[in-house]
Formats: sequence, structure tokens, C-alpha cells
Amino acid sequence: MLKRLPLAVLLVCASSGWAQQVISAHSGVIHFVEGQVTLEGQTVAPKFAEFPDVKNGQTLATEDGRAEVLLTPGVILRIGENSSFKMISNSRSDTRLEVLTGEAVVEVGELLPSNAITLISGKTHMELLKKGLYRMDAEDPGKFRVYEGEARVTAGEQTLLARKGRQVMLGAVLDMSAFDVKDMDALLRWAGRRSEYLAQANVSSARSASSLGYLGSGYGSGYGYGMGAGSWAYNPWYGMFTYMPYGNGMYYNAFGYPFYSPTNVSYFTPGTGFSGSAYPIGKGATSPHYNSSNGTYNMGPRPSTGGTSSPGTASAASAFNGFSGSGSTTGSSGSGMSSGSAAHSSGGGGATSGRGK
Repeated sequence: MLKRLPLAVLLVCASSGWAQQVISAHSGVIHFVEGQVTLEGQTVAPKFAEFPDVKNGQTLATEDGRAEVLLTPGVILRIGENSSFKMISNSRSDTRLEVLTGEAVVEVGELLPSNAITLISGKTHMELLKKGLYRMDAEDPGKFRVYEGEARVTAGEQTLLARKGRQVMLGAVLDMSAFDVKDMDALLRWAGRRSEYLAQANVSSARSASSLGYLGSGYGSGYGYGMGAGSWAYNPWYGMFTYMPYGNGMYYNAFGYPFYSPTNVSYFTPGTGFSGSAYPIGKGATSPHYNSSNGTYNMGPRPSTGGTSSPGTASAASAFNGFSGSGSTTGSSGSGMSSGSAAHSSGGGGATSGRGK
């Protein structure tokens, strides 16, 4: 039997029926699997609200399946079919994992100052330095790509700094070149869908926390979030964890989805995108943003998947219809998240959608 991760903190408010659990302080929580996935040779079959974890020295492997693993707060590892990785260190301050076979994508929404993430392939180490989106293919030789962000790639005495649009071939000698960041495949499209589900759960959790008064520093201490830092928080309606930025925090991840703290979730209006002033996102004209003058949402570099709006300009309502109760933009089986109590009953379907190419 696989040992289940203990859920460290439980917050309960009887008047609202809202409960939130925050995971313990280490990387490696197996958050979501589909298809055949094993941990140390044993089939992984998480139960609702119970999550196994990958301990130091253990290997998680997929066959005809995929897996999503929570690392440090705001950082998620997703591996594709016929892939595997070994956890070298699950410490938040020094998370290191070795990609053994197949393909892996790491989404870094936030990288807290006290946390560190390093990918390993043979004798090559890839230290992720900034928020962004990274990919490792364990081919022969291996290949490391930076879709957004910055990483330090080290092999022996050779060190390269790889930024957005650069790939490093991990041969006997590191070789860096350019690649097209719009080059998407099944794994990245799936990662984008999973990212959207977490964003939906974030809005739900942030609204609930806000209604209970966990604002600013009020929820930063004593409630499992950690002093002055965001954290993974469990959403019972979606049956999944989501990331909750700290205090006045709010950011967009590499797929263009927003994550709010309880303080800033009021800027999100279901069905209409944002209320009030627009938030600038990232740098450059292709970054997604809401245009309050004409009610449109620039989807920027967001990948096109089954049922998803293609990059370009779409109405705010359609861009966020996964939040408004009219159906997920990625063609998931759930009805998305609507306002009020309906969110609690209708949002979960999207978070458990089956695998799509």
C-alpha cells in the first residue's frame, strides 16, 4: 500500500461550510494521475482528498498515462507518457529531481526566495531561476528548453544561462540554440489544461478565504500558509490543490491564467474577466491582457487545444467561460465555475477531465 500524505492544516468555518487544507512543507505530492502510473513499481491510485508523495530516492513512472506532481509552492512538474523521474531531494530549499526517461514540463508560477528547483539529466544540472515554463526531454542526448523564464545549465566546468526561446542539447559538450516557443505538442497542451483547472480552483478558494477575512498578513501566519509566503491550498469542492499567492499577490502563469490572493480576487468578475483597471502581464505586445476600453481579452501566446480559443483577441466572457459556468475553454467535461454557491457544485467536473491529445 502506498503511504498517503497527511494534510497538515484544516480550516473550517461552519457558517459557510468551507474547509481548506494546506500540505506539509516538502516537494513531491502526487496531485493528479491518469492512465497507468507507478511509484516504486506500485500502481498509483489516489483517492479523493488523499495524495501519495514521492519520497527521496523513489521513482515515479508512467506507461500509458501522465502525472502531475506539486513541488515547492507555485511550482508544478508534469510528466508525459512512458516517462519517469527520481526524487533526489524533496526539500523546499533544495528540490532536486532526475528525469530518467521520456518528457517532463515544469511550470513555475512563483519561485519563493527560500526555495530552489533543479532538474538533473545524467551529469547535467538545470537550476530554474525565474517563473516560467521549462521542458526536459530525456533523449540521447537530452534536450532542455526554456519557453519562458531563465535557467542555469551546468555540466562539469561548462555553464550556460538559458533564457526564453533557447534550448540546450545535453551532449558531451553543451550546445545552445534557438527554438520556436510556439512549438506545442500533446504534453504541453495537456499541461495547459491542467493549469486552467488549478486557476479555476484558485478563484474559488481565494473568494472563500476572502469571505472569511483571510486578507493580507491575516492569512499569512497561523493558518498554514506560512509567514509572508504563498502556499498550496486544498479546495474541497474541486478535490484538488491550488496555489494561493500571499497578501496582495496576483500573477499570471506561463499559460496566461491568473492566480489571486484573497485580497485581490475581487478584481475578478465571473463572466466578464476583470473589473476596474487592466493588469499588465509580462513584457511585450504578445502578453495576454484585458482591454477595459473595448471589453476584449488578448489571449497572447496561449496554446490552442481542443475547444480552446486560438491565440488572438476574444471577448472577456469567452476567454473566461470556464469560470462563468458556461463550459471550460479547453473542452473539459465540467461546467466550469459559476458565481455563488453554484461554483461549489459545478466546478469539479473540469478538474477531473480525462486525457486528451
